[in-house]
Amino acid sequence: MGMHAAVLLIMRGMEPGRSEGKTVQFGTARKIRSALTNIYDSSPESGQDLVLSSSSAKGKYVATRNPSEGRWYQYFTMGCCARMGDIISQDRAYTIEVLLKLLAMYETSWLNRGLNIELHELSACMLLLLTCLGGMRGYEGVWTDLAALRYDVEYCEDLDDFSAIAWPIVGRFKAHHGRLGCYMIPIAGTTNSGITFFVWTQRFIRKLALEGVTDGWAFKRSDGTRAKAGDYWEDIASKLEVIQRTTKLIDPAVDVWNDYGVQRSGRRFFTTHCTIMGIAKHVVELQARWQTDRANGERTIQRNMIHTYSEVRNMKEILKRPSQVI
Repeated sequence: MGMHAAVLLIMRGMEPGRSEGKTVQFGTARKIRSALTNIYDSSPESGQDLVLSSSSAKGKYVATRNPSEGRWYQYFTMGCCARMGDIISQDRAYTIEVLLKLLAMYETSWLNRGLNIELHELSACMLLLLTCLGGMRGYEGVWTDLAALRYDVEYCEDLDDFSAIAWPIVGRFKAHHGRLGCYMIPIAGTTNSGITFFVWTQRFIRKLALEGVTDGWAFKRSDGTRAKAGDYWEDIASKLEVIQRTTKLIDPAVDVWNDYGVQRSGRRFFTTHCTIMGIAKHVVELQARWQTDRANGERTIQRNMIHTYSEVRNMKEILKRPSQVI
């Protein structure tokens, strides 16, 4: 019936949440169902499921005995949602003034220390730039392939073309069924507001090379594993606190640590600014390539790295427009 899954959901919902004195929200607790479904699908019991298939590529239906897919559990979760509420608190978007102030603080750190700047602080700056100029969520930004990034930067430097960078993102994206995907996100070298993204990228690569890192993940922890976006939030949030305390750019009533976030504040800034500047929706979608691929039902043609870069370079002028207007 799914009672075991229901008990686990209730127990998860009683655990402490991110905010002090609060418990985990329903939207987080209900994800226990996904874990239980994956366990069931990997078990011998799933072999008893019936698959009904038609001639259509998507005409496949599965009659499952998975308890967490049953009607009782469905009604249970509906009741939980009605009583607990499914409240989603979106990250507050940066404004262009706040972003420029943040970058000015990072620029001061660079001017004072140069390549002696802490790699962690420089990485936080690059993640901020990626989310704000590339329209990425925080966890997508840390999927940067350093070798591919160095390849594109060296190519641009050889041509003296600093107009844009094709930023390589490698990861297992939503709805890709565990398959690895690679996307090149074109970002303007210098934006209309004067953000020198190409220069910051060169600094980032030089600092990594000084640390002996030339391939693998660009964002790494000290043990060599890929970093998480949350690793850099303290650095960004502490600077936001300084801006709030010393300027009028952030309302004093705003809780910087909880209202802003490393995952979506930059992305919301990107989409909002593109809308204000009149960037066409299809141009923004061209930049967020994995969104288009999902809409196409994974029918995107697979290309090697050289072909992928060639495609991006041929369309550079239009693909860099969203970040160019910032």
